[in-house]
Amino acid sequence: MNLRITDHPAAPYARTRRVGFTFEGRTLHGYEGEPLATALHAAGVRVLSRSFKYHRPRGIGLTCGAPSCPNCQLAVDGQYGVPGCATPLRGGESVRRERAWPSADHDLFGLIDRFSAFVPAGFQFRLFRRSPRLAHLAERVMGLVAGGAREVTPDAIARAVRPGLGGRRAALAVVGAGVAGLAAALSAADAGLEVVLVDQGDEPGGTLRAETAPVRIPDGGEAPGFALAAELAARAAAHPSIEVLTGSTALGWYEGGVLPVHTPAGVLTLRPDRLLVATGDYGQPLLFPGNDRPGIMLAGAVQRLVNVDHVRPGRRAVVVTSDAYGYAVAAQLRAVGVEIAALVDPRPAERARADAEASFPSGVAASGVPHLTGHLVGEALGRRRVTGLVVRPAGGGRAVRLACDVVVVSAGRRPADELLLQRLYHGDVTLDTGHGPGTGAALPDGVAVAGGAAGITDPAEALATGAEEGARLARWSPGNPAARETRPGAQPEAPAEISKHPLSPGQAGRPSSSGGTSE
Repeated sequence: MNLRITDHPAAPYARTRRVGFTFEGRTLHGYEGEPLATALHAAGVRVLSRSFKYHRPRGIGLTCGAPSCPNCQLAVDGQYGVPGCATPLRGGESVRRERAWPSADHDLFGLIDRFSAFVPAGFQFRLFRRSPRLAHLAERVMGLVAGGAREVTPDAIARAVRPGLGGRRAALAVVGAGVAGLAAALSAADAGLEVVLVDQGDEPGGTLRAETAPVRIPDGGEAPGFALAAELAARAAAHPSIEVLTGSTALGWYEGGVLPVHTPAGVLTLRPDRLLVATGDYGQPLLFPGNDRPGIMLAGAVQRLVNVDHVRPGRRAVVVTSDAYGYAVAAQLRAVGVEIAALVDPRPAERARADAEASFPSGVAASGVPHLTGHLVGEALGRRRVTGLVVRPAGGGRAVRLACDVVVVSAGRRPADELLLQRLYHGDVTLDTGHGPGTGAALPDGVAVAGGAAGITDPAEALATGAEEGARLARWSPGNPAARETRPGAQPEAPAEISKHPLSPGQAGRPSSSGGTSE
């Protein structure tokens, strides 16, 4: 099976220019603008790196979306530690994998994993506690094994250096250009504010860019998720009061309201009068033996791979889920020709059935996909890549072995609230970790949070609350308590220009089948 999808049934994709690049001495091809990791995966490269300590194989999709993901770091044109899943292919690159000898596929240092019980965390301090000199020598050796002490070429240094772009003030900075951030930026800009919209992605739209199912919008209609995201992104790009910085990262939120942003052109130091955090959320991995093998992927990463990059994750998948999102991704995989070996849900059948039937209207049984409810994951099979999954009934019983080359995990999501957590330690932000910053956060004046970062998973609610928070910040000014008014438990309403969405057919709305946020 060709992993490239050429006949996607729901998400249109116009292939860009086909380009070549060098990968460890051989020439591979991909499409300009797609992530390097995607191009390698489509070419059959499953092991993208090795873990730092035990040199376990790592592949695409294991922790995609998390703030710090080391699993697809590559050496590109002599520069180390380049995230393959977030680096677009341009053509002509020289790409190598890291932390392995003689190769990432056959790494001699992988033997360390066989003796992992003898080298736990901090073992060198106990082993050499009476000899500091040997302890320091052990640390140097461990650093070399982990891939440190590598010399970077002058050319790579010159390419990596980014000039300082100086500082500037902004009436409002919105961090995150998912549906909540886009709605907030549009609402505030329409109210007269100059807005700087910062997003790490190559295009605005957040996770809704990968959603093919209809999502409910505030006026009661529906629109495909990717179409809604594209329409909001186009409006933001055309708005004269919104500056969109894509491929840019807010490095932190410091005293005095300083917000340094790493952009492709350099580091820009923003000093916004108002700040809206719409950084979305990300999936959480499931804990079981072997859960880090290449081929084990988070559902959000799989959805993006299939619906945005138009590449299949593999040929035969087991989907492990405890929510509606996982079932929706399973249905989308079947639609592009991936065989679903089984649907595994730890919940009882009566609780899992509703989510399953929503994504498989004709019924899971009619689809022919085995539905193993009340089952827990025992372990993953395979060494360099997953070859199967062992699951067991939660109440005890005979284990079931499922052959597959992909395991899709949907085990819940957590808010990407790291920017807020940074200020938590300065004392001017208080978070209720039990409910998420959206419901239990005490924020400074002129600061708001919306969308997935606020624990909101329904795109319609993220859209409405983002627009409401943008309008509230536009009303805010020092000493103006009116803009601080809240209505506990009230559902914010989107402004008319957001509610009357041009894509809406005027049908009765329903929640997104993905259940995921659009940042």
